[in-house]
Amino acid sequence: MAWDRAALLEKLRESYEYYYDIGDGDAGSGLPLLYTATFHMRSEGYVLIKRAKIWAAETNEYAYIFSMHELDAETASKCIEFALNDGFPKIKPDPEHRESYIIALFVADVIDEEAAKIIRSRKFYKSFKLGLWGWSALRTAAVGLEKELIETNKAGGNLVSFFRKLLRSEKV
Repeated sequence: MAWDRAALLEKLRESYEYYYDIGDGDAGSGLPLLYTATFHMRSEGYVLIKRAKIWAAETNEYAYIFSMHELDAETASKCIEFALNDGFPKIKPDPEHRESYIIALFVADVIDEEAAKIIRSRKFYKSFKLGLWGWSALRTAAVGLEKELIETNKAGGNLVSFFRKLLRSEKV
């Protein structure tokens, strides 16, 4: 039994709405972008009073959610490049920046084998000031509903468990 795309997309959006800021899709790109999700977190350590700050760390995530009937290699490449070109300028490294992730998520009924290969092999990593000002990485993931398949790149490995929990929470 194949998973239902509409139900999965609804559950995916609900899971992102809780902690992320949801933005409009498409953005004039002509790509099957449903919406974007942005997350910012800041942690601090201090002694006795907040002005006596010892450390601070900022984490950011910029997620791009794409949906289509069939994911082919050309569309996958264009969508990933769009996510990188749109997300990377949003990263503002400074001494308190720890990490930023650009996430490209695909939900498709069918995933072409070449597209799956692109999803698995696409890498991007950038450290700022030898890592002292943090780093940025690309996470990619694709869910093939017909074959009940989840593909990710190495950095996106934790997205597999995220999707499995999402798909198991109710019969999608």
